[in-house]
Amino acid sequence: MLMPSKKHLSSRKRLRAGKIKFIIIICLLLVIGIYFFIFKDLPSPNKLSSGNAYPVSTKILDRSGKLLYEIYIDKNRTPIKIEELPDYIRWSTIAAEDKNFYKHKGFVITSILRSAFNTVFRGSLQGGSTISQQLVKNALLTQKRTVQRKIR
Repeated sequence: MLMPSKKHLSSRKRLRAGKIKFIIIICLLLVIGIYFFIFKDLPSPNKLSSGNAYPVSTKILDRSGKLLYEIYIDKNRTPIKIEELPDYIRWSTIAAEDKNFYKHKGFVITSILRSAFNTVFRGSLQGGSTISQQLVKNALLTQKRTVQRKIR
């Protein structure tokens, strides 16, 4: 039985190391490309706290404070403080939309995976977003149902 020479073994090791480096570089380029595809033009979350996330209605009042006209585009919105809402509205919204609202930090990975599984393998659309994610979607992103928006 012939044994390969030391030169032959070291060139094979160099070739294998070169292939591994090449694969690592390709994977890094893919990750960087995907990152920029998903996160390019991502709106700032500071927009939520600045109060400019939603366009609100313009109210025109007479000198006594009586409402004369209300002007709005698309939706008639009047912001109110959460404290002004009755407790039953707050609790019923949380119960219907996100029963674990006070138990997570804004997203639930198991719900996201369940939703993705049902969409891909069963062809049925199912929600997996929390109230926080819905707020970001409605205030900062578009209503288009795309993979990019879902990942964002």
